[in-house]
Parts: sequence; structure tokens; C-alpha cells
Amino acid sequence: MTKLLEIREFVKNFYAKYENFIVPVLKFLLAFITFLMINAKLGFMEKFAKFPIALILALLCSFLPLNFLVLAASAMSLLHIYALSKEAALVVGIVFIILFLLYFRFSPKDSVVAVVLPICFALKIPCAVPLTAGLLGSPGTCVSVGCGVIAYYCLHFIAGISKSGSEAKMTEMATKLKSIIEGIVTNKGMMVAVVAFVAATLAVYLVRRMNIDHAWTIAMIVGALLNVLILFVGDLALNTQVPVLGTIIGTIIGFAVAYVVKFFAFNLDYARTEKVQFEDDDYYYFVKAVPKVTLSTSERKVKKVKAVNDNTEREDGKNRKSGK
Repeated sequence: MTKLLEIREFVKNFYAKYENFIVPVLKFLLAFITFLMINAKLGFMEKFAKFPIALILALLCSFLPLNFLVLAASAMSLLHIYALSKEAALVVGIVFIILFLLYFRFSPKDSVVAVVLPICFALKIPCAVPLTAGLLGSPGTCVSVGCGVIAYYCLHFIAGISKSGSEAKMTEMATKLKSIIEGIVTNKGMMVAVVAFVAATLAVYLVRRMNIDHAWTIAMIVGALLNVLILFVGDLALNTQVPVLGTIIGTIIGFAVAYVVKFFAFNLDYARTEKVQFEDDDYYYFVKAVPKVTLSTSERKVKKVKAVNDNTEREDGKNRKSGK
């Protein structure tokens, strides 16, 4: 445990010292991965789905606010969809506009959640996002979580259409706006996922604010179980074809990721909890103080060897003058 705490302190001190360099690098990596995954999943506009373009856009996003990454990723997705079908681009564009209105109204500071969630879906660990968002975010973060889920399912639906039939069939289907709208809006799997992820995020937020020991750990357990429960109940009720084994494994991995975040952001020593009572003219206070887990640094004693030698030389000089 001591070694883990040493690593934790080293990482925190390293980040605090080089924050001005680390943040742009992390933003670049996030943007670069996002653009590469969009090109890999959609990639209908071949001239735009090239490595240098993704690299240049990622470099640009590394020096701009994260909200620019959200806009750039949406614009890139719409360009690829436009190359496939103008009608599909119109429908997805309207959905994105509605999501932007909700996002910028309720949670404009949670852009990382909206970007990371589709990536975690592709990595089969989407549960990590609602658990982490509930630990570090606010109730408004639920909006970003829901927007991220809807954005992923929209792109997944378009990518699925392109692989389901011939190009002629695609063109015929794209001309029917009603079919595309129904395919996106009435997607049962998307609706269940939105409910599950938003409920998990809100549950984690509410439980971790309770005045109980190990509140953050209990909140993660409650959120993970609630997320799995809603997904499985939705599968039984609406036949959303949720993979049981994949969902359980993804939830376990997501819980591990959230626990690592909790270790760095909120690590308390409940064994040394203290309860304090005091009063003033108007109120009587009951305070529960839980100390953070920290490493005790031993005091170093420095011996001034030079000063001792100087004193010895002075005494020797005096003895010589006195004839001793």
C-alpha cells in the first residue's frame, strides 16, 4: 500500500509541476484517437479520412478548449455521413443540434464525458464513464452522458446501414427520411442505454455525497449494479440483444477504471475518523472529520561538518599559541 501511495504522490506532483505541458498532450491524444475512430467507423469521404488530416486536427484541438473537439468531431462525422447520403446527414445533423442545445445549456464543462463515452463504447467498457462521471461530476453531467450515448448510437446506426446491403439499396433507403428517423429515434437499445447510464451516473453522485464510510466505493458498486440491472431488464422487456457476458466483463473493467480514479481523487483513512462538537451563539455543530491518506515524510538531520572542523582548527590554533 505504501508503494501505491508513493506512486500516487509522484503522479500528482509530476502533473502539478508539468501541467502546462501534460494537458495539451492529453488533449491531443484524446482528439487524435477520436478522429481515427470516426474515420475507421464511418470513413465514407475517402479524401477526408486520411491520417495527416486527423493529425492536423488533433494538433489544433490540443491548443483549443475541449468544446472545440466536440464540434470538430461532430463536423467530421457529418461530412462522412454526407458523402454517404444527404438525407442521413440532414437527420443526424438535426439530432446533433438538439444534443448541442441540451449540452451547452446544462453541462458545457463536461465535454470530456461526451467525447470519451463513444470511445469507451468502441472499447467495450462504456460503464467506466457513468461511474467516473458520477464520482467527479454534478447532476448536470447526466446530460453529457445521455448526449454521448445518443451520439454513439446514431453513428453506429449509420455505419450499420452502410454494411447491411448494396449501394443501390442504401441510396433507396437514404431517400426515405421517415425510415432513417425511425431507425434513430425508435432505437430500443439506445433508449435503454440512455436510461441505464443516466441512472447510474445520478445514483453514483447521490450515494457518494452521503455521510457514510466508504461512500465513494459504495456509490460505484450501486452504480455498476444499477447499470447492469437496467440493461438486462430492458433486454428482457424490449429484446435489445444485450450481450450478457460482454456486459458483465465490461462492467467489471469499468469498475476497476473508476476505482483507479477514486484512488487518485478521493482516498481517505476511515480508521482515523474523528467526531468533533463545538458551538457558537446560534448553533451547535457536530463535525465528522476523515483524514486523507498521506505519506509521512521523515525529518532529515543535516550535520554541519565544516563548522565542526572550523571549531577544531581554532582550538588547535589557540593551544599552539599558548604552548600546550
